[in-house]
Amino acid sequence: MIVGVVARHTIARERPQMVDDGRGGTEADFTDAESINLPGWALDAGNTLADEQNRDGALIQWTARGPFAADVERHDRIIVFGDRFQIDGGVRRQPGPTATTSHTILLLKMWEG
Repeated sequence: MIVGVVARHTIARERPQMVDDGRGGTEADFTDAESINLPGWALDAGNTLADEQNRDGALIQWTARGPFAADVERHDRIIVFGDRFQIDGGVRRQPGPTATTSHTILLLKMWEG
């Protein structure tokens, strides 16, 4: 990423503890999650994805593009301009021929339904 020119935003990450959900799985617990600033992100306005069969949808508020080695995981909560978002579909790493063209892509959503 071209930090400072295109990727000039700082987002924050909150990482949950994964705890037993009582049904044999795990769930995210943000009770003691600390906010860590992650500089060097480009933000683009998002769009709406509708699921007609289940009658719900995801409103993608932001597409964030940042450093290729950014410390983000699927269950992290991302804070942009004071609002909290979930990562839709996981963390995508886009390799390029150089470090300048390689980046991480996050689709940030709020659920409507």
